[in-house]
Amino acid sequence: MPKSQVRRDHFGDLLRTLRLERRLTQEELAEAAGSSVRGIREMERGRVRSPQRRTVVLLADALRLTGEDRDRFVALARVERQPDDRVAVPDDRVAVVPHDPSALVVPGELPAAVPDLAGRAEILERLSALAADVTAGRPDTASVVVLHGPPGIGKTSLAVAAGHRLSPAFAGGQLFVDLQGASPDDPVDPAEALAGLLRSLGVPDSRVPVSPAERGGLFRTLTRDRPLLVVLDNAASEAQVRPLLPAGRGCLALVTCRRPLTGLAGAVRLPLDLLAPAAGRLLLAAIVGADRIAAEPAAADQLVKLCGRLPLAVRIAGNRLASRPQWSVGWLVDLLRDQRQRLTVLTAGDLGVRSAFEVSYRQLDPMTARVFRRASLIPGSDFEPALVAAVSGTDEDTAAAALEELVEAGVLLTMGDRYQFHDLLRLYAQERLDAEEQQASRTGAHDQMVGWLLRRTRQAGLMFEPVASRVDSPFDDDRAAAYWLNRESVNWLAALRDAARRGRHADVVAVTRALHWYSDANSHRHSWDEIFSLGVAAARAAGSPRDEAVLLNFLGWARYFCRDRNTDGLAALDRALELAQRIGDRREEAWALTYTAAIFIRIGRGGAAVDHCRRAVGLFREIGYALGEHSAASALGGALATLGRFAEAAELHGDVLAFYVQGNGLSRTGAVVAQAGAMMSLGADLAGMGLWRNAADEYARARRLFNRCGATFSEAIAIHRYGLALQALGEADAAGEALRAALALYAALSCPWWEAQTLSALAALAGSAPGRAADARLLRQRALDRCGELDAPEVRTLRATLRRELAES
Repeated sequence: MPKSQVRRDHFGDLLRTLRLERRLTQEELAEAAGSSVRGIREMERGRVRSPQRRTVVLLADALRLTGEDRDRFVALARVERQPDDRVAVPDDRVAVVPHDPSALVVPGELPAAVPDLAGRAEILERLSALAADVTAGRPDTASVVVLHGPPGIGKTSLAVAAGHRLSPAFAGGQLFVDLQGASPDDPVDPAEALAGLLRSLGVPDSRVPVSPAERGGLFRTLTRDRPLLVVLDNAASEAQVRPLLPAGRGCLALVTCRRPLTGLAGAVRLPLDLLAPAAGRLLLAAIVGADRIAAEPAAADQLVKLCGRLPLAVRIAGNRLASRPQWSVGWLVDLLRDQRQRLTVLTAGDLGVRSAFEVSYRQLDPMTARVFRRASLIPGSDFEPALVAAVSGTDEDTAAAALEELVEAGVLLTMGDRYQFHDLLRLYAQERLDAEEQQASRTGAHDQMVGWLLRRTRQAGLMFEPVASRVDSPFDDDRAAAYWLNRESVNWLAALRDAARRGRHADVVAVTRALHWYSDANSHRHSWDEIFSLGVAAARAAGSPRDEAVLLNFLGWARYFCRDRNTDGLAALDRALELAQRIGDRREEAWALTYTAAIFIRIGRGGAAVDHCRRAVGLFREIGYALGEHSAASALGGALATLGRFAEAAELHGDVLAFYVQGNGLSRTGAVVAQAGAMMSLGADLAGMGLWRNAADEYARARRLFNRCGATFSEAIAIHRYGLALQALGEADAAGEALRAALALYAALSCPWWEAQTLSALAALAGSAPGRAADARLLRQRALDRCGELDAPEVRTLRATLRRELAES
């Protein structure tokens, strides 16, 4: 008999063949069928010869079998089932347990399971394990499980699917009650629910007690000695659920609720997460057809994303596509791109995302509803209670309590001490804001938020200024300020842009100036060229040449130091120098000379750099600004080193380091960054004199300081130079390790020029090692790629060197 025929004569072989023909992994098939990977594996190996009929049907659905192929698949599973494998409990709603002389009623009330449950294999496995512990009578096993999550997450679908899967283990029956807890006006009374449960267990109406307490007692009596599965769907509260929990040790209750029901003692709480992208595609394919989804894979991925990976939304989108075969997936994607219409598009028949959200929203008290609506004005994906208080016009404690209530209600996500909307719930909150609050109210709330963010950002930035320049601040120190600025960067930058668009020039200037010292320690964390450009434009619009000169200096620094755009940096600094000289601002003139000298050092114009630095030192000294004088002196040392005058440079840098060690008014972070910078310069001087071990020590010290204050880019440079020093010392392995560490940091910060330099150094290491010529060539090619479109003398030099080395290799 041909091999292919053998494979199709046994259920396990047939299952495996069909799966492979559809190019599904065991994991993907398990997710699509709501099964477990282990179950699929055991069936394919023939170790499970009696799969449940529901399992076989779900597998057939997942494999998209129809007609004769489907009938044969189901029949083959039935043929292989052994007589003693059959479950004695029928699928009918009410049946009699065979051979039971007492003729107890065995309910089977579970609704039909959805055939296309996806992405819940892991949680189904956990429920199966828990059910096994319960039915085995293991002590200390929880008998109540709360499946909780936001509206549309698929709680009911999962509970029903789990109930069908677990039903063989609960021969005493399966009960199902819709408690209608999401309805604020008409949740089911526990006493009425108990009466229904008693009737399901065979108690005639005439014998159902009148008293709720007696009903509960009878229910517990009837469930004490029988393995029973109870699904309590859509619960409102702990008080509604408690009387309905069965008493037997062999019973399991599955409760679904938007809240976690934290008051239920001893319950296992399983939060439901959004679908993984792959699971979302599987769900779409199950509804629409695998071929249709496979024809537009990119559009399918975008569709799942626009649905926010919410199962209800993905199901509705799939239903709309299934009902309109003439639509492409891309067409529906285009409809969903319009945020104003997305919730309307995500409606199919009596299913709607908006209506699911509406149920939860109607249950909120007025203040919590207001917080929900107004939080949608916050531009960032996550936020803190203080910002919500500002936009809601309330105090922080009230805002925090409302946010926790929104999390409990399942309409807001929590991330530690921060909060986040699901994408579709943000759109719904915006809809409610537009519908329920006047334009003047919405504008006022937005302006409150922007004003609060601008004030808080300025206060945080000023914490990095010299002590004498600090103002009263809500931050204890510069570390606390940095923590806030880093976490709220999306929000404060959006506020700054908004202020610039609306002509709040004084606010923009004040904030951007306050951020200067913070930017020193966080040079590659934010888009400083944009931030300081906004400041320059605001200063010019406000008619403030001094502020414009200050911010042009900051902009020049951002362009050369943060973006490696030397030419653009020089252009901004030329404007700063001309403006400072015109208005007689010697301090900003000196800073323009110092920053310009730094660029000259980069591009090999050491003589011009020395001249600029000496002029800057003189100007700073004339006005008695010691901090600026030592900054210019440090740059002068770098310029002298460029000319090969390393001993003079080292002496200067030693003096500068001693100055910074004394603090001299710098903030704690500012002093650490300045000291580390001086150590880096001193290390370069020592390297120039051939004192590589001493240089390596200075770079290592600088690295530790940069790491301590979170100056990641500067830390990467310190590691990079440390690696070069070790390379010069012949310590190839340690050098390679350091250079790879630097490369990882540069890549994370997206610094292509620095990546290119590090890759070139690694290529040199590989080229000097026996048998690594191919590695060296690959590293040089990567370095050449990272040079990209950058156009600066030093980049052109490296690019030419790499091309020559590649041609010679």
